[in-house]
Amino acid sequence: MAAGRYAEAVPVYRDLVKAVPGNAGPLLNLGMALHLSGQDGEAVAPLEAALKLDPDSAPAALFLGTARLSLGRAAAAVAPLQKAVRLQPENSEARAMLANALVALDRHAEAEPHLRRLSRANPGDPAVWFALGKTYEALAGQAFGRLLEREPESPLTLALVAEARLDQDQATAAFQLYRRALERAPAQRGLHAGVAEVYRRTGHPDWAAVEEEKEKRLPKADCARDTLECAFGAGKHREVLAAATKLETPAASYWMARSCNALAVEAFARLTALPPSAPSHEWTAAMQRNEGRYAESAGEWRKAIALAPGEPRLKLELAVTLRLNQDLVGAQQVLEGVRRDGFDSPEASYLLGDVLLARQQPEPAIPLLETAVRLEPKLAEAHGALGRAYALVGRPADAIPHLEQALATDPDGSLRYQLARSYQATGRADDARRALADYEAFRKAVGVGSEAQGQGVEITPP
Repeated sequence: MAAGRYAEAVPVYRDLVKAVPGNAGPLLNLGMALHLSGQDGEAVAPLEAALKLDPDSAPAALFLGTARLSLGRAAAAVAPLQKAVRLQPENSEARAMLANALVALDRHAEAEPHLRRLSRANPGDPAVWFALGKTYEALAGQAFGRLLEREPESPLTLALVAEARLDQDQATAAFQLYRRALERAPAQRGLHAGVAEVYRRTGHPDWAAVEEEKEKRLPKADCARDTLECAFGAGKHREVLAAATKLETPAASYWMARSCNALAVEAFARLTALPPSAPSHEWTAAMQRNEGRYAESAGEWRKAIALAPGEPRLKLELAVTLRLNQDLVGAQQVLEGVRRDGFDSPEASYLLGDVLLARQQPEPAIPLLETAVRLEPKLAEAHGALGRAYALVGRPADAIPHLEQALATDPDGSLRYQLARSYQATGRADDARRALADYEAFRKAVGVGSEAQGQGVEITPP
């Protein structure tokens, strides 16, 4: 073990476990040797037994949680990792693993204090700042989702969407949304300032000055009542997060979303201020991909992989980017390499099957997509791809249940259209008519949505 020859230590520890049954020490060491030699599936049982015999063993809790997390069992990993952190609060490795497990389960509010503590203890660790930034983005998204669900057309919701559109350089869409918000709440602070920013970015500083003057004439916030707004204005974003988490009002969701976005910007700024790293390249790659700069993004993913070659997730992201850049051959090569390396997750199987499908090769795609939906039944995109593959090889009856399950992820109506054709091919005429009507309505809604994003809208003076 001390020499790093973990696989050779395994049979020795197995003999010790047999020779000294019921002793937590040999069981712990066996589990550690198995985990460190990459045999996580076998490591779990001895580690569970060791922790049962010695409930206060921090190493047993840590290695058990880590092994479960490596196997993709994040929910099962949380309890032992929480115990490890409770027993050893200064153990950064245990805290980082716990944060990773919570993030994997979308429990970002629970992960945030652990990541923040790690950022204070290890300010030079780029992985911590990257994870913290992504966590704040997720919390902002959750807050926005709550606001959108409760009040989809409120001025607060429109203002948040407008701000997001402006960040994406969709100035005309932002202008339209700010104007709609002002029609509903002409005295709401921040809306005139938002319009002024649109004017500045589109080369109308004189119009911006008019809107800024309107903003100045609005009454100031009453900090005894508008506590979240005042805290946000003072840059006290963590205070906003702490207070808004305890409230269920639309205003709390609004200010929480804005503060979390600001905290994410701060975290990513700390990340980019550090020397180049796999997380910094990953962040840049994701930004470029969101902007449609796929070739540049692929280059950044490759830089991240060069610094973290043992991280298959980065290779999957590279494959997604190559797919978006229409480099299907390159994406296939990356995904086949990932599978040869022994990483065969549902996502890897789905992505390779989808690439083969895009290359008009539905037959070899089908077993991969069947594997993906068997391993992860909730992976709707894989169901959609499998449904299309079945339809292409003349198996419409098999296609129907998968297409039905994937409609929520239909980006352009193609799944709805394929479902209508599959119904028709199996003699379900009434279902085919309803599906075709749904397709037509969806396509019309997509067109309206495009207009709502600013197409055909002019930026007019104040």
